[in-house]
Amino acid sequence: MSTSYGEDSPLLGGADTASIRSSSIYKPPTDDDEEGPSSPPEFGNIEDDVLPEESVLGRNIDWKSAYIIAISRVIGSGIFAVPGVILSSVGSVGLSLLVWILGAVVVACGLTVSLEYGCMLPRSGGDKVYLEFTYPWPRFFASTMIAVQAVLLGFTASNCVIFSQYVHFVFDVEARDFSKKALAVGLLTVITIIHGVWYRAGIRIQNFLGWIKVGLVVFMVLSALYVVILRPEQEDVDIRPRKIQSWDGLWDGSDWNLGTLATSLFKVFYSYAGLSNLNNVMNEVKDPVRTLKSVSLTALVTACLLYLLANLAYFAVVPIEDIKESGQLVAALFFERTFGPNIGKRFLPLAVALSAAGNVMVVTFSTARLNQEVARAGFLPFSRYLSSSKPFNAPLGGLIVHWIPSVLVIILPPSSEVYSFILEVEGYPGQIFALATSIGLIWLRYKRPDLKRPFKAWIPAVIFRIILCFSLLAAPFFPPSHPKPGGLFYATYAIVGVGILVFGVIYWLVWTIILPRLGGYRLEEKPEVLDDGTAITTQIRPAEPHNVHITDVSGREDEFTLDKNGFQFYRHVAQEKDFLDDDHIKAVYYPETEQLLKDATGASKIFIFDHTIRRNPADERGGAGTPSRRGPVNRVHIDQTYSAALSRVPHHLPAEEASELLKGRVQIINVWRPIKTVLRDPLAIAEANSVGEDELVPIPLIYPNRKGETFAVKYAEGHRWYYKYALSPEEVLFIKCFDSKTDGRARRVPHTAFVDPAAGPDVPNRESIEVRALVFHPDDRD
Repeated sequence: MSTSYGEDSPLLGGADTASIRSSSIYKPPTDDDEEGPSSPPEFGNIEDDVLPEESVLGRNIDWKSAYIIAISRVIGSGIFAVPGVILSSVGSVGLSLLVWILGAVVVACGLTVSLEYGCMLPRSGGDKVYLEFTYPWPRFFASTMIAVQAVLLGFTASNCVIFSQYVHFVFDVEARDFSKKALAVGLLTVITIIHGVWYRAGIRIQNFLGWIKVGLVVFMVLSALYVVILRPEQEDVDIRPRKIQSWDGLWDGSDWNLGTLATSLFKVFYSYAGLSNLNNVMNEVKDPVRTLKSVSLTALVTACLLYLLANLAYFAVVPIEDIKESGQLVAALFFERTFGPNIGKRFLPLAVALSAAGNVMVVTFSTARLNQEVARAGFLPFSRYLSSSKPFNAPLGGLIVHWIPSVLVIILPPSSEVYSFILEVEGYPGQIFALATSIGLIWLRYKRPDLKRPFKAWIPAVIFRIILCFSLLAAPFFPPSHPKPGGLFYATYAIVGVGILVFGVIYWLVWTIILPRLGGYRLEEKPEVLDDGTAITTQIRPAEPHNVHITDVSGREDEFTLDKNGFQFYRHVAQEKDFLDDDHIKAVYYPETEQLLKDATGASKIFIFDHTIRRNPADERGGAGTPSRRGPVNRVHIDQTYSAALSRVPHHLPAEEASELLKGRVQIINVWRPIKTVLRDPLAIAEANSVGEDELVPIPLIYPNRKGETFAVKYAEGHRWYYKYALSPEEVLFIKCFDSKTDGRARRVPHTAFVDPAAGPDVPNRESIEVRALVFHPDDRD
């Protein structure tokens, strides 16, 4: 079969450790099927991101757990703390409700963007995967910015603070700065240990706490109805529920300052943030695309309804001035006024604290996966350890990366402003990434209409989101109408957010541009598979290319044979001439190639498993829909390692037949034919016995449904290289990729395209086809 972006296209391919050149020209590696390097073999910007990928932990998240991951992230400190903060900022009930409604509309628009991306690219990592796929250039830029955002802004400090405040409130403990921060850090540490050591137990606990949170909000709404309709009496006049406020003064005291509205909207966005939480853990979700669509939309409707009703409940029970002064304790005041100083002040606020703890569990769970994806792609130090699921079969490394900045954000800012500052500094850079994904979505609709989109966002909603993103990015720099004396500068959070992103840009420039230029090297990715099965990519400096002598064999073709040298030239005129239609190639060219191999090798059975056509410039692969039309590969490689070659037999053939054939001699031979006479990027072959076994480096290739390996080749002065000038379509080159015989015959031969300095700029691109086949000699069992 022909190569495609499915089974026969690797999700990861390795960078070789040696290259060959005949002039000063050196080409970087490219993606190619089982015949060399991939550049860049990232998890986010290769075509195979459209394929689902399963975590080494398996798919353990069903619909109910997925719903909890979304809704439990949404229902946290937002509904129990943010309403009081927003009302205090905007000044009136009417404007507060308007901000919540507008925020819900914007969130819904953003959710459609996340849904289209998530269904189109169903992999863990969320925005990391989407931005890498959409913006592959400048190289490493999107990956670096996401890595900086994930590590420096991916904290979950706010709900730790709310947990601490409510616990202090419940037990009437004096809320000293140290005790509040110590309790918040303690909660985060315990949850990190639970998720890092007891993976499945952590999921069960967060599911339990998630349902408690949903039930608590429903209970709160019903309580408000109870108070408004029945108006129960309380013995303590000070906490007696008040009559519903007059709606005539709904807009009294409104602060329409753009900066104030922006900070309030950031807090609303934070409250809805968990709606796209599931996108970060897609590798662990059962039936990921269908689950993502149904869970996200269900969670959106649930959250919007509960948030609106909860705000109305607060305004119906607690006096407006008390809400403004409550800060993050508005829910505690609500319960105290509804149920009195015992149950209302003790039991129910404790439930709010547990709700905040549940939110911390969910955020920690998903953010750790995002950090693990960042580490897998090689953008964190010690990526091998941070990517691994050892020793407890859980993403402990990602949890540690999440724990460190979260602790710092809890303990460094002043306690009085830490909550609002956290929400705002998270929200501002988030708008930049929201803008990038929204613009990218529209760009992909135009640029890549071929991509399957199980869910399509409404374009006017995406445009509305883009316009609002620009507005919110400018808004913080408008001075507030009533600045707080002695507080932080009103645009501090925006400056901090921009500063973090600027740090990311500088880091990218230094790491990927300045240092490589000063050092005369180029960063490449090297894929590895850890012993727990986790596929990672490490950033390495490629080995330097080497000038070698390549001998033209013209007139001496008959001196070289498959068994002696590992390659052989053979004259053969093919019936197929154009090689434009894959089906025709399989129907006509495959059978004649099978017969050609039988005649040349004496084999009794041939199985052709793929072919590749090369018409593009060197180190370039075809676009969507033309995966088999690629360019020559200017990197030294052998198509399969010994073990990978043998694994192809049971992969392609029935088990019983494969077992019998493996008892005899097995070869893999690449039948390489020019479509037109080769004058540019000819193919060079290294004589098999000039390349030692210790010079071969196995490179893993990760496919959707199997693993493969190629050999990279270390440079050595003793390598003997050959090629034939102006090879014509009436000639084929047999390249031995593998031979099971170990009696001294050539077993494999390294090969590569190379730049011929005699080829001028007007020489057309090389056009060639290679067919790879399993060649069986079942009677040769000695």
